[in-house]
Amino acid sequence: MYLVGIDLGGTKIAASLAGEDGGLLATRQCPTPPGSDFAPVLGACVRLVEALFREAGLPQAQLGAVGLSCPGPLDLRAGRIIQVATAGWQDVPVRQLFQQALGVPVYLENDANAAAYAEAVAGAGRGCASVVYFTVSTGVGGGIVLDGKVLDGAHGSAAELGHITVDPQGPACPCGSRGCVQLYSSGTSIARRARQALAAGARSCLEQAPQVDARAVENGVRAGDPLCREIWQDAMYRLGTAAGILNQVLDPDLFVFGGGVSNAWDLMEAPILEGARAYSYAKNAHLIRVDKASLGSLAGTTGAVLLARDLL
Repeated sequence: MYLVGIDLGGTKIAASLAGEDGGLLATRQCPTPPGSDFAPVLGACVRLVEALFREAGLPQAQLGAVGLSCPGPLDLRAGRIIQVATAGWQDVPVRQLFQQALGVPVYLENDANAAAYAEAVAGAGRGCASVVYFTVSTGVGGGIVLDGKVLDGAHGSAAELGHITVDPQGPACPCGSRGCVQLYSSGTSIARRARQALAAGARSCLEQAPQVDARAVENGVRAGDPLCREIWQDAMYRLGTAAGILNQVLDPDLFVFGGGVSNAWDLMEAPILEGARAYSYAKNAHLIRVDKASLGSLAGTTGAVLLARDLL
């Protein structure tokens, strides 16, 4: 029997075909059909699955299960998308729809949790029982794998890692809390803080940058710009602070960091470790381990495939 993992995003759909061992055989992707109607999205996914089997020269009748990685919030017990605001989807019985369309069991999981499971089982955390995964890009998200299992929580909303408070007196977050790590450490926030500093009169090489974004700040750090270094170090230290808070509770084997910002891992590792150790139990702080994610864009479909194995 074969498995398919589908990583369903607001702008792109990716699907991977795999054997029972979870090893990927082929991957395809397509743009996500626009609009709030989910039927075209389902149709695009079905066509991707058909194309994967056709190109591999395998009968689709040997499809045993599908894993579906999806943005949320989700109702995992009911198998429904509650809402994906960026795509316009709301109250979609996604597991039932895919089971009816493909005729096999479907494992539904939050996209960040699926990526976390992939990194824990087949990526940077291979061989580790417990892994905390942060994804740092336009926002901050993540997932937690404890003793080999994804931590979903009682209501399917565990591991909202971007909303760990790292400064109780910090700015208000749209989530309703204050001082969330996402407000300091995401690519969007790094860029916002840089633009605010420039508007307040700070001098920096960013004044000549065609676009003041996280990449420009990274480049400024590499060029030795004091403002860029200050913003970057603070952002990564606070990301480490969030990891340290989690370490107090979970004591994982490894913290893994993915997402677009992690491409600058050589500039991230030291301040993340510093923040994590500063906010952890001193006796065990030296045991904290951090690493860069290794699966890249394949994390979503890989995680979906590996989770779907439980349905065989």
